[in-house]
Amino acid sequence: MQKLILILAVIFVSCGNANEITFEGTGKADINGYTFNDNSSYKLYKSNGHWKSSAGEFGLHTCLGTVTTSKNNKNGFNVYCRYVSQEDDYFTMKIYRDSEYKESGAGKAKIIETSENYSYLLGVECSHAVTYLKSFDYFAMQKCKF
Repeated sequence: MQKLILILAVIFVSCGNANEITFEGTGKADINGYTFNDNSSYKLYKSNGHWKSSAGEFGLHTCLGTVTTSKNNKNGFNVYCRYVSQEDDYFTMKIYRDSEYKESGAGKAKIIETSENYSYLLGVECSHAVTYLKSFDYFAMQKCKF
């Protein structure tokens, strides 16, 4: 009886998350640019690291983008990340957030380009969370529903 309950629980959990995938990543960011006299800034963001998914895939990722602050203290974060799997398949995710999310490290992401094997992810929107250490090393997670 306990085995039957365990099997049913595994099936229930698997079916409940059938339309969801989670990506976890770690890496190191390099953020350089200018801060102006009015306290606005324009900085280039570059990072690279490793990722794994809840589907059991893993690989490397690189990111490029901008981090901006206006003179009115409005913030922007627009970064594109290319995730390459152990099988050399890829998808590209746009990660973005505005001043509403700056302090929390939360934002949104959208998968904007894929290789054929990841085509089922094209257009999928995700929630994004990141935590940075003082050294610009980071831990990030995207939870995507499709």
